[in-house]
Amino acid sequence: MIRQERYARSDLKRIQQACCHVFMHAEALRPHTAATAGRAALRFPFLETLTWEQVQKAYRSNVLRYHPDRHQDKPYAVIERLGRHMEKVNHAYEYLAACFGRKSPCPSEELCGAGRIIAVGGAKGGIGKSILTANMGMLMAESGLKTVVVDLDLGGSDLHIYLGERVIPHVTLNDYLNRKHANLEDVVLRRPNRPHLIAGNSSEVGSANIPFMRKKKLLENLRKLGADYIILDLGGGTDYNTLDFFLAADTGIVVTTLDQPAYIEAYAFIKTALQRKLRGLFMADSTFICRDNHQLKDIVYACTEPADEHHPRTIEDLLISVHRNQPLSLPLIADEILGFSPYLVVNRCFDPQAAGRVVYNLTGVALRRLSINVTHLGSVGSHRELEQATSYLHHPVAARKPGGGLVHDLSTILRRLELFR
Repeated sequence: MIRQERYARSDLKRIQQACCHVFMHAEALRPHTAATAGRAALRFPFLETLTWEQVQKAYRSNVLRYHPDRHQDKPYAVIERLGRHMEKVNHAYEYLAACFGRKSPCPSEELCGAGRIIAVGGAKGGIGKSILTANMGMLMAESGLKTVVVDLDLGGSDLHIYLGERVIPHVTLNDYLNRKHANLEDVVLRRPNRPHLIAGNSSEVGSANIPFMRKKKLLENLRKLGADYIILDLGGGTDYNTLDFFLAADTGIVVTTLDQPAYIEAYAFIKTALQRKLRGLFMADSTFICRDNHQLKDIVYACTEPADEHHPRTIEDLLISVHRNQPLSLPLIADEILGFSPYLVVNRCFDPQAAGRVVYNLTGVALRRLSINVTHLGSVGSHRELEQATSYLHHPVAARKPGGGLVHDLSTILRRLELFR
């Protein structure tokens, strides 16, 4: 059996992915939830009862059914696809063998540092994304991490205010997007003892609209800035630009407050982002190996249509349909779902118990309907200095009160992201 408590979150996801490849079903993704101290405790019954003998039996069955040597009468494209499938199955089997102590553990592939992108989003405006981004950036920069914060709230840019700038900087992201500056480095604002800033300018007509290729090039060049971390401050809403920036990040943080519209829209943001991710597998620029599989595309599109009373459309329904009609594609779709694991932060939290209920409900719905694990990073209290931040243009909150409650709350969040010790 797999003892979940022995594994980090990233390793547990790799085990789930490996099981999907070897067993050719998605039972490893199906959780059981139980309330523990007001929080949703995740258990995966399939993993808890899994034995090495079951893994061996499933692996042999997979080989007998899908090994390309047993399908030499099929077209070359089919044989090639079966070969790719078996390569993934073999890697998954080796990883599970290591988990059961049958061979040396595989090295972890978890990404850390070196241009890691963190996106801060949420469907509702006015929930404090920008001030959280600014102060996270301040704490990270003060700890010695080379940090760049980027204002991607292109319809309402104000991140520069929370970093002490009285007016819109003389160069902004718009100058790069409009090709006034060829290099992204040219629009980076550098100030001592603060994170580097790429500001926005929403006063320009059309600034919120980015052509697809410019957006793609921007994402590529952000990683080339030579920073340890890049924090993206996203706008409210679920437009394609916002969702694409969120999905391109290595770490996605969804912000909510205790207001009912805020946490309802936080769930809507998470759901829409996952739908965008799955539909994006079949876009022209996608590297997904089944991009041209039209039957799989039809299944994914049908199962990610807006729900109605007759068609609730959960992700589990999608996995069942893929398993029934396109079994070889099931592990690949499961990989994409497992690869989407957003974090949740409750801002302006004036009632920890109420926050616990909001987190419990939101994460529970995400598990039941989306088959994903949303992790609560922590809450940021309703601190007086936070509410007064815009009155102190030259002094960002984190720098003004290094021992204050806001710094404590944000430091806890950063430690849980393994950015702080």
